[in-house]
Amino acid sequence: MAYEDTIRIPPEIISNILYRLPAKSLGRFRCVSKDWLSLISEPQFIKTHQNTRNRSQLIFVSNHRPLYSLPFHHDEAEAVLEPTKILLESYHTDFNLHGSCNGLVLVSARTFASVHVLVVLNPTTKEFVELPASDYEMINASSEIEIMYGFGYDSLNDDYKVVTISYFHYNYLIPPDDMAIHVYSLRTNTWRRVSDSPYDHSYGRNLPGVFVNGFLHWVAMKDSDHVPVILAFSLAEEKFSELPSPSLHEDVDIMYRNDCKLVVLGGKLAVFMEDEVWLMNEYGVRESWTKILVHGIHEIPMVEPMIFYDNGNFLLVGRDLMVIYDIKERSFCKSGNVSWNMKDLKVRGSYVESLVSPKFI
Repeated sequence: MAYEDTIRIPPEIISNILYRLPAKSLGRFRCVSKDWLSLISEPQFIKTHQNTRNRSQLIFVSNHRPLYSLPFHHDEAEAVLEPTKILLESYHTDFNLHGSCNGLVLVSARTFASVHVLVVLNPTTKEFVELPASDYEMINASSEIEIMYGFGYDSLNDDYKVVTISYFHYNYLIPPDDMAIHVYSLRTNTWRRVSDSPYDHSYGRNLPGVFVNGFLHWVAMKDSDHVPVILAFSLAEEKFSELPSPSLHEDVDIMYRNDCKLVVLGGKLAVFMEDEVWLMNEYGVRESWTKILVHGIHEIPMVEPMIFYDNGNFLLVGRDLMVIYDIKERSFCKSGNVSWNMKDLKVRGSYVESLVSPKFI
């Protein structure tokens, strides 16, 4: 067959094939040609690929060691699973995870000079940016600082934002005076201080904000009556609002329980406790809260399990065990032992493999 008779594949078919390939493979395919490099780098291609191929990974942290990842899906039950090292060409260590969105994760880390920094990175492509210092890092000699983080996507301005809630305290018996809110824009690479929060965020145990529907969510105390509420911080408007909480029964709010924790499951806001999940099926609607019991979890030796959504089921991960709970059958259907040599390795969240770059500029 002559060269000019070679069959040419239409561009739209090539795109449809590439949409379905893993992000790591597409990273290598950028080298095939200038046309492929241009196609795979287009923002619209990246967004479509993200919605078509969204393979999820657990992310682990360990003191003074690199980050590790582990895929959600495994073919064999009762398998022995081993997290793999995320190799980064950086000078950062001692990572701690503070949130993820569209394949990007926010971590705090230390440089080789023991300087505390915030980093936004893509574990799949290995791209990262180090954030500039913010006013929240100022330390008062007579008190200590507490910082809560949040990370998410502002679709209105096509921007990724980091939110910090910081406050000083003299001891844990006296409520803090000011709750300073700072917002970092990845697009402009700048920090801004917005209006202070009127809520007491010290109740939230310094947990990262949960990103759902364009909002970051925390549990905080309201007014002098110390009423626990679910707060939603709009990344577009940069303001707080309250969401209705689920109720155990009339006039009894479950947020008073000390073991409740906000999570995101299948793109929906949820409250997770040791043996039950409350799912907000319609965002912002009190009546849409649905209770799901996790039968049999007390029979499984899991220490402080984290919960994720996996293909219609719940994925619970503890220190060295991973189990899948079938919501329809109301029973655990698969389990796997997580094996590694470092006992201090702990799961801290998840991310979706993607081609999204943290480098706007």
